[in-house]
Amino acid sequence: MPTLVIDGVAHTLQHPSEAGMLLGLTVPPALRDARQTAWDLDAIVEAWLELAERTPWAVLTAPGVVLRRTPLALTVDALVGVAALTGALWTGWFHWPGNPATGETGDASIGPYEASVVAAIADRGDLLAFGRRVAAAWHDALAEHDEALVADPAQPVRTPRGRLAVVELLEAQRLHAAGHYRQATASLAAAGAPVPEFDLATLHGLVLPETLV
Repeated sequence: MPTLVIDGVAHTLQHPSEAGMLLGLTVPPALRDARQTAWDLDAIVEAWLELAERTPWAVLTAPGVVLRRTPLALTVDALVGVAALTGALWTGWFHWPGNPATGETGDASIGPYEASVVAAIADRGDLLAFGRRVAAAWHDALAEHDEALVADPAQPVRTPRGRLAVVELLEAQRLHAAGHYRQATASLAAAGAPVPEFDLATLHGLVLPETLV
């Protein structure tokens, strides 16, 4: 996720509108299609599962071309965000950044938590079990909340930094998962490994920064 540094303090952004709030600027809302964004994210999750299933384990665990992050670590990073979003649809509380195991919130807690998830994954079976569990929970949440996303895309969700509309949270997590997916597939291509055919350009309205590999 993007990070904004103000007075030496790093702030991990959950949605672009947060940059305006942190800088004291007024950012007009731009609510779009929450349902479409949610199902786009579902497609990205399926692409992550394909990547986890098909990519040689040696490639998944090798330092990648972006910040030396392994495709395995990027997979976990993206899916941890989806898991937090799943909880938000059910409860109205988005526990991110934070450690859902301890209840801790804040930027300092998310890195160690994700590292602990990665450390617990010893092989492809562990990775697929983790990924499929996240995907199944996300499918269930979508099935239950599909109509609500259409009826009220502005419904508020509480986060450690205040409230966001659910559509903003969905947009942010779609961007998050897609950005890491592009980073991971760049590492696969550089290693000569097969790259899933899923095309991020097919997702409605998704624009990834050019500076994000």
